[in-house]
Amino acid sequence: MAISLLALQVLATVGMTAGTIALMFWLLLRARPSVLSETAGAIEPEKSTAWFTVVGGCIMSLAGLYGVLFQEVGWGGVVVAFLGLGAAGFMAPSLTSVHKVTWDQESIEGPSNLFGPTLGLRRTRLSWDDISRTGTTVTGYWFVESHDGRRVYWSFLYKGHGALAAFLHAKRPDLERPVSE
Repeated sequence: MAISLLALQVLATVGMTAGTIALMFWLLLRARPSVLSETAGAIEPEKSTAWFTVVGGCIMSLAGLYGVLFQEVGWGGVVVAFLGLGAAGFMAPSLTSVHKVTWDQESIEGPSNLFGPTLGLRRTRLSWDDISRTGTTVTGYWFVESHDGRRVYWSFLYKGHGALAAFLHAKRPDLERPVSE
């Protein structure tokens, strides 16, 4: 009985993960930047995807705890509970404006550090002239980096990330684009 419940939890986790990814891509294909003009813009993580991930992570965590406490699932339930908590916890800051990236004719401002596989809470502003390079992290975040090592990060989960890539290219055509179009 315990093995079949664990198998059911694993299948549910895989199904939720696949569903989350499919929903994210569907939403992001239709997403536009929060703000966009010829001289300024703002992008941020897609809120409905963030909510779905936070709620889904909480449900996974509760399912894992239920399995441990009432179904004698054992360590498999503990793993599911911690995976759910991790997903919810790492995505929760994206529900606020702390991960928003804004830009105008003078500068770009946004999240400036990584916390594990996600973005932290610190922010920084970089003038376009201070940017020395662009790049991609191991966890898939794109960034612009200043001469003194400060960075602004964003990812494909940001609504309208292509608008930022286009603005960056217009302001600094000498830099390599961090995103493939």
